[in-house]
Amino acid sequence: MNLNIFKPIQFLIVVVTALTLSMMVYIAPTVYADDHHSMTIVKESVEIDYGNKITISLTVKPGIDSVESVRALFKPRGGSTVWSYSYPEFSTNTMEISLKVEIPTGPGSYYPPGTEFDLEIEIVDAQGDISRARSNKSIQYLDPSKNWKDAKGNGFSILYYGIQTSRVENLITQVNARIPTIKKVVGVSNTPEFKAIVFPSIQEATPSFPPISQTATDQLFFAGFAQPQYRLFVQGQMNTLTFIHELTHLYVHEVVSSSLTARIPSWLDEGLAVFLETGKSEPSSERLRSSVRPDELLPLRNMNTIPGRRDDVFIFYPQAGAFVGYLVEKYGADMMARYLAGINNGQSAVENFDEIYGHSMYEIENDWRSNFNATPITIPPPTSEPNKTTKHSTQSTPVPLVNYKVSSEKTSGASSYTPKASPTIPTVKNGDKNSTNNVATRSGSRQLIPAITVALTIIMALGFFAFRYKNYKRNF
Repeated sequence: MNLNIFKPIQFLIVVVTALTLSMMVYIAPTVYADDHHSMTIVKESVEIDYGNKITISLTVKPGIDSVESVRALFKPRGGSTVWSYSYPEFSTNTMEISLKVEIPTGPGSYYPPGTEFDLEIEIVDAQGDISRARSNKSIQYLDPSKNWKDAKGNGFSILYYGIQTSRVENLITQVNARIPTIKKVVGVSNTPEFKAIVFPSIQEATPSFPPISQTATDQLFFAGFAQPQYRLFVQGQMNTLTFIHELTHLYVHEVVSSSLTARIPSWLDEGLAVFLETGKSEPSSERLRSSVRPDELLPLRNMNTIPGRRDDVFIFYPQAGAFVGYLVEKYGADMMARYLAGINNGQSAVENFDEIYGHSMYEIENDWRSNFNATPITIPPPTSEPNKTTKHSTQSTPVPLVNYKVSSEKTSGASSYTPKASPTIPTVKNGDKNSTNNVATRSGSRQLIPAITVALTIIMALGFFAFRYKNYKRNF
């Protein structure tokens, strides 16, 4: 009898250990290493040059005799943000190090007002040992020239200036009353606290909005921007419906963001935001009846993304709100919550719709269109399902979802609606190690390397174990 069976078992133990270590490498940020020395930040101050940069001046006791390099790491707080780093210049004085860390916030490095940053300092000595310390100071990006105030709601906070406190309190009361309905419809119970940055007017808010076209800026098309990546939104006026609209986007993102394959069509994302402004479909339906001819209604399969034509945009928002409201009011909030959960699990919006609602999306769309005496659409074959949908922000895609409001000139007194734009935040390559302005962002592609290693390790382990076990049975 051959006792070599113990060898593959021993090998399997080694492989499992290696696999565990690989997973630890994948989970942990690659820029970190174990501390070997005690390091403390003894002095820190923050200076904000709004629209350009944040400068953090620090004095550090490194706890080591020699300093080879200093690296500063910063990350905006949120659900899907990444660490960036720079190599700031520093000076040494006896047992202390003085340095200035700059976080660029100007063109090409946009961060919305209200963004909070985590900061860590990492020091390497001549032997390659690493020390690091995390800042405990609040680093919040706001215009220091404004007299900011804060208020709390049910699961959200508001930062504002130039607005009467009584108006803010009244808004909070109205929004608090809408929160239970929003949670029920989207199917969420616990969420992190969201933040709203509210300006007294659109004119004052526009310089703080993400980069957009000059024409759109000049004409003040925008009333608010939801940025789920940072779990906040920026609003350019004290308006309850706009506030609820943007807040709903944050809730929807929390529900549909855990899967890398989760994609939510724009008609659903924006439709929920419009419908939940009031919790009723009638305002959107009435807007369609008063300003849109039945033959102008858009086919749902063409509403996976927001249209580019201005006239279509004015149809898109009320139609999305009316259709989503129809689904919730006829089939129930629980079914909508199940529908969103299926999308979050990676199911397509069309196939998941059939499973949840028991009919094809286009059959129910025709039922809805009949309320407007619109001609039924031709139901497309299953293979023609459009795949162009909105992908929610995740850790591997750090570009935030950005929303802006466009005021309709077709209908007087109508509320504004929110198309979506996605400005690119470019990464500056880290060329000169001693430059304070060279900032590099760790991309999700670097994290794929440990994942691939894990997969290959599993395949090799299973193959080798099967081979050894087969030989064992032959020798037994």
